[in-house]
Amino acid sequence: MSAEALKRAIDLIKAGKKVEARIILEPIIVAEPQNIQAWVWEIETRDNDAEKIKLMEACLLHNPDASVIKKALAALKTQQELPVTTVETIKPEKPVNIRINPFTEMTEYMDEPAGSSLLKTCQYCGELVDETAKVCQACGRDLGVAEPAGDEEVVEEVDEEVVKEIVEEIEDEVEDEVVVKKPKKKKWYRRSWIKILTFFLLMPVWCVIELSDPDARSGFKVMAGVLLVFFITLLSLFLYWFFTTNSSRANLFNWYHYLTGQASSSVPGEFVQVQGTIYNPGNSPFSLVELQAKVYDENGNLLGNTTQYLDSAVLIPGTPTYFKMDVTSLLSPFQSGMTKQQVLFYDDFSGKANGWLENSGTEGETTYSEGQYRVTVSSANFDLWSNPQKSFTDSRVEVDTVRQGGPEGNRFGVQCRYTDANNYYFAVISSDGYYGIGKVVDGEQTFLPKNGMLVTDTIFAGSAVNHIRFDCVGSRLTLYINGDYVDAVDDSDLKAGDVGMLAGTFEEKGTQILFDNFVVFQP
Repeated sequence: MSAEALKRAIDLIKAGKKVEARIILEPIIVAEPQNIQAWVWEIETRDNDAEKIKLMEACLLHNPDASVIKKALAALKTQQELPVTTVETIKPEKPVNIRINPFTEMTEYMDEPAGSSLLKTCQYCGELVDETAKVCQACGRDLGVAEPAGDEEVVEEVDEEVVKEIVEEIEDEVEDEVVVKKPKKKKWYRRSWIKILTFFLLMPVWCVIELSDPDARSGFKVMAGVLLVFFITLLSLFLYWFFTTNSSRANLFNWYHYLTGQASSSVPGEFVQVQGTIYNPGNSPFSLVELQAKVYDENGNLLGNTTQYLDSAVLIPGTPTYFKMDVTSLLSPFQSGMTKQQVLFYDDFSGKANGWLENSGTEGETTYSEGQYRVTVSSANFDLWSNPQKSFTDSRVEVDTVRQGGPEGNRFGVQCRYTDANNYYFAVISSDGYYGIGKVVDGEQTFLPKNGMLVTDTIFAGSAVNHIRFDCVGSRLTLYINGDYVDAVDDSDLKAGDVGMLAGTFEEKGTQILFDNFVVFQP
């Protein structure tokens, strides 16, 4: 039984349950004090070096020839820079009560009684007593009664009378050892920044009080005068800058818009962007690219500036990267002569309030996806599109597009003057570098001119972001890709209608396109 119990204790120690392992090991040590393996694993359950040393010394009292324990004890004491002594069972000159009790984590023990050179263990409580003793001095039981025949009965005896006490003592000791020291929270007025702010705010007050005190020392008055002049000069410079520069007034107006929730409105209004492409040849390593846009009025006064950073991981070597900076927030009513462009419709697809169709079928799916709009075409030679249910005569349509999946031989873009499924203009590009401007009239699709899609080097291949702009003004249809002019055609079959986004397939199905930042401007 002791072998099985020892195996269970070892498994508990390996699982990190040291307290449960002690409950099993300590009865084994009481019943079999010569079991070195049980002592070793009992020592393993202790994290404190002082407790380990006491257990090793207790083990050597029972097993003075245990070389493994001696070496471990010597090494541990050397590590702690303590003198290493060999523990021997030597009879003391005076009786000293040193108690060994494995159930109380063996931090105390009893030495051999005087007048005896041989010891034995009480089969009831595990105390060391003289070999000739007939009654245990610790528990008062008669030692003459025959010990139980097997280890199983001893374990059961211990379990009934002592184990409950063991668990309570171990839990109490663990609670005593684990002390959670919470960091003491500082009072708000004792924080450093509060002290510094208070110093600067109250310094002018102190200066005025000191200068008005007729009993103040002349040295303090001079220091107060110098500090007061410094603060007045600093405040004057700030107010001069604030009231004489357009950029500061514009920023103040922008703060007002931010505080009143008008900073990121998607309703029609002023909308100004800076856009272009960055090309990374890949010759030199770098970490960031800083982009800065500044807005000036007609007199050359700076209205404000904005900065954007692009990580090197975004700029793929050998591939142009499209960027766009919104500088609308830099505009303010304080400036004059700024060119304004009217936004007729805008959607960043953060919500579903603009009427875009959500549908799913065997041909594909149109749906919102994590702040973008996704069109998936599951059939070959098929087009899917979606419209916001608006109507415009002349318009400038822009959108950001990304190929999320499917073949590079695809087509995707925008629509204008959409009347129904059989009448609309469209401008499309493909991920493998083709573009096309066309129309659908009475259900018949025609490219303008009639030679199909053409090759262009302005398209970013693969899964890069491509910005498409399609101007439908009068009879003129003009396509821009990533800020570059590509082509223009003339046609007057359709006069007005809705706008939309379109994706389609050729021979290979599975096209999946993400659309974002859909904008319609007044041209």
